[in-house]
Amino acid sequence: MRIIKNILPFLALAFLAACNLEKDVQIDLPVYNTQPVVECYLEPGKPFRLLLTRSYGFFDPLGLDSTFLDKTLLSGAVVTIAYNGQVDTLFNQLSAEIEPLKLFNYTGLNLVPADPGIDYTLNITMPDGKTITGQTTMLPQIPIDSVVVEWGPAQDTFARVLTYITDDLSQDNYFRRMLNYGSLDSIPEQDFLANDRAATTQQIAFGTAYELVPGDTVFNTVFHISKAYYDYIESVQLAVFGNINPFAQPSPIKSNVQGSANPLGIFTCLAYDRQMTVIQR
Repeated sequence: MRIIKNILPFLALAFLAACNLEKDVQIDLPVYNTQPVVECYLEPGKPFRLLLTRSYGFFDPLGLDSTFLDKTLLSGAVVTIAYNGQVDTLFNQLSAEIEPLKLFNYTGLNLVPADPGIDYTLNITMPDGKTITGQTTMLPQIPIDSVVVEWGPAQDTFARVLTYITDDLSQDNYFRRMLNYGSLDSIPEQDFLANDRAATTQQIAFGTAYELVPGDTVFNTVFHISKAYYDYIESVQLAVFGNINPFAQPSPIKSNVQGSANPLGIFTCLAYDRQMTVIQR
C-alpha cells in the first residue's frame, strides 16, 4: 500500500503531461490607424522647437535602418506658436540638442521668453488640411534651495545626496524629479513625478541611497510642471507597463493636443532648476 501511495502523485503528473493543455486562440485586432504625435517643450532661453512624428501600431515593423527617420518624421506641416500678441513660425528643418540628446524637425528663429504667466497657443496644419492645436502657460521656476552631501554612519565610504526645494502650499504644484550620475546623457538614476497634495510643510526633500563616493558627479534637476504634463507622463508610464504586463489594463495616453488630425502628444513649458554637484568629503 505504501508503494502505491508513493506512486500515485507521479501517475497524476504523467496524466497531466500527456494532456494537451495548449490551445491556440485567434484574436482579431482592429486595424490600427496611425496618428500624428506632437512633442513640444518650451524651455526659457532656447529656440521654439517641436518634434512631429507618426505613431506605429504595436505589431508594426519599425525598420530601424537609414529610412527610419524619413518614415517617422512628418514633413510639410505649417507650425506656428502664438504668444504676447505675436506669432512665430517653426520651419520644417532638423535640429538637435547634444546633452541630453534631443531631436526636432520644426524650429523657430526666436527664443522662448522666461516670463512666468505667458500663455502659448500651438497651431499645426497638416499637408492634408487637418489641424492640431494646444495651449500651455509658462510656470515659475521653483529653485533648488540646497544640495546636501551626507555621509553614512561612522563616516562610511558612501554618501547620499539630499535635494531641498521650497513649495508654495497655497496652490497645487506638480514636479518631475530627475537625477543623473556622470553626465546628463546617462540613464537617469531617478526619474519620477511628485505633487504636493499631501505636503504639510513648505520644504520638500528628494534623496538618494548611500551609494556615492568621492569624485562622483551628480546632476539634480527639478521641473515645475503643469497638471497636463503630469497626467501625460503618468499615462505614458502606465501604457508602457501595460505593454509588458499581459494582465494589465490598456492605458490611453492623456494628451493635451487636439484637433481634426486626431493627434497624440504634449505641448508644455519646462521651467526647471538644475545643479551639478561633485561629491567631496
